Amino acid sequence: MRIIILLAGVMFMVTVAHAEIYQWTDRDGEAHFTDNVDKIPLNYRSKARKMDLEPVIQIKETPAEAIAQSKENSPSTYGGHDEMWWRSSYRKLREEMKNIQDNLPKKRDDLAELRRKKIIFSKPSGRISYYDMLKGIERDEARVTELQNQLAELDAKAAKTGVPLGWRQ
Repeated sequence: MRIIILLAGVMFMVTVAHAEIYQWTDRDGEAHFTDNVDKIPLNYRSKARKMDLEPVIQIKETPAEAIAQSKENSPSTYGGHDEMWWRSSYRKLREEMKNIQDNLPKKRDDLAELRRKKIIFSKPSGRISYYDMLKGIERDEARVTELQNQLAELDAKAAKTGVPLGWRQ
């Protein structure tokens, strides 16, 4: 943050501090330039003329504002993020959800097997395994719901900022 403020100050000083430039031609016809009247030889001071120069670079906004605007208004970014960010965000959420959903049927089958064993063999270790498996399935189901909500929020944000549909794949 300090660097941005420092850069803004320096750039502001550059636009304010443009100096007056003087030009004079010596007896050999050679043109000379200076920003200090005292450096002009006395016999050429009356012939020296002040040049009217405009600064080449004009800053209309602070660097931080320019960066923020260019990032948000750039055609390759939406909501301050580029194509790679949008695609990877969607991919990450969908992959995690797919992995959990792919493993849930096996876990449910294992739970059904433990349920049968619980009825047949009423051992404390069997009950502990059963309830641990049940809690794991419940956590996975809750995580899938959470991921679906995150995906819906991401989709709403993408729609609001105008992200192309191809980036949402």
